[in-house]
Amino acid sequence: MINTKSLFIKVATLLAILICGIVIGRFLLSTKAERPKNTKYVYDGEVKEGPPFAPLGQRVSNFKHINRVGVVPDAATAYEIANAVLIATYGKDKINYSELFSIQLRNKYIWTVGAVAQYQPFWFYNIEIDKRDGCIIHYTLYK
Repeated sequence: MINTKSLFIKVATLLAILICGIVIGRFLLSTKAERPKNTKYVYDGEVKEGPPFAPLGQRVSNFKHINRVGVVPDAATAYEIANAVLIATYGKDKINYSELFSIQLRNKYIWTVGAVAQYQPFWFYNIEIDKRDGCIIHYTLYK
């Protein structure tokens, strides 16, 4: 015969463990950690200079969202593009990552990304990226 007392204890123990797991997973682990603050670049805001740019003569993509917002919609994307271009051109050891990149949006269409050179305190990299189609407009090293 089956010992009903031991079966009851086993079922009650398994149910208690299941309920504790549900409570822990539902309430204790649901608190979200704070997102870390951005430590790669500082967004300086939008700057208006000169007359507005003419619209592009062609569509960039078949997707309406990309045509409306642009290929480079935000400062984080501009940072990633500029960082990739700088690494491909000069190498990772020539960029001072202890200094934040500075990013501005000029005339609603041009992202200007600035970085400091490593071991050369007064050298600055400056990259201008068209927000609409992602082209590198201007790329200089100021000495």
